[in-house]
Amino acid sequence: MSTCSESTQTVPNTSLPVIDYNLLVQKDSTELNKLFNVCKQLGFFYLKLDNQLDPARIFTLAEKVFELPLDTKNEYAMDGKNGVYFGYKAEGSMYADKKGTPDTIQFWNISKDEIFIQEKTKFPQVILDAKNIVQEYMTKSHGIVIVILQILSMKLGLDAETLPNLHRFMQPSGDQLRLTKSTMYPVQTQDKSDVAFGAHTDFGSVTILFNRLGGLQVLAANGEWFNVKPLSGHAIVNLGDAMVKLTGGIMRSNIHRVVTPPGLNEIVDRYSIVYFSRPENDVPMKSLLSGEKDEQTDEQVFTAQAWIARRVKNFQTENYKNEETYEKSRGTENNRESNVST
Repeated sequence: MSTCSESTQTVPNTSLPVIDYNLLVQKDSTELNKLFNVCKQLGFFYLKLDNQLDPARIFTLAEKVFELPLDTKNEYAMDGKNGVYFGYKAEGSMYADKKGTPDTIQFWNISKDEIFIQEKTKFPQVILDAKNIVQEYMTKSHGIVIVILQILSMKLGLDAETLPNLHRFMQPSGDQLRLTKSTMYPVQTQDKSDVAFGAHTDFGSVTILFNRLGGLQVLAANGEWFNVKPLSGHAIVNLGDAMVKLTGGIMRSNIHRVVTPPGLNEIVDRYSIVYFSRPENDVPMKSLLSGEKDEQTDEQVFTAQAWIARRVKNFQTENYKNEETYEKSRGTENNRESNVST
């Protein structure tokens, strides 16, 4: 029995700050300040939504996608070892800890570019049949991201369109919709780690997440994990490393992981729906703010496309070499707690 079970199951439940999306749209000064502060301090929050974004039909799509035979899904396998992050990822193709333990989550990354710009048809029929639903969900998700980026731009003393202009929807980027599934087992019955997806930060700009079961844990400022429960009518939103880079470390990209939901007493499939917004492919990954520290010299600055490819490669089990590989995979190039073990 893995000792990981004990450590993941005894962490406290902590409510994230709640940001009201309607108040953001109305430019309520208290809510704008609240958003800016949580993005600097924790980098995670609940976003209260009314009818702006409903993931129900995407959850249904996820169930259908993962019911496909494994051979069929593998026909669309992503080429992660070479930095390509779109398509199907099978269980075990990434690793969950510094020892190289394979993860236990499968996901399908649907590229925004392939759906809207390139209009590719290399998808299973179940996704092609739901193309309009996927397009609508991506469009609405990105609209929410833009509102957040406009506010952060203003609060950083930039023009309101500075960050949005690096995330234009119809420009090539790493934006994607992710469908995920992991089969969760009660901790007392399993003989392996209950960490489905290891400690990491996201490497994009803004992430919008829905799940129905729980299992997400976030690292607090004191170095302790806490559980983040799903909240009806709310998305879970967090910032990624791109925002850390673009703001010279002012914004916070926080470490998180996926574990067996506390108190689980039966075998259950856990699905989640994630929209990742990332900078356009040719955006240089360096601070937009004068006087803020960059960790790389100008000669070493990556474009967003190259930076994402580097991170993807470092996540892959096939590319795992040692604990240094693990550290490179986890991100947060500013303010990163350096020795989380799982």
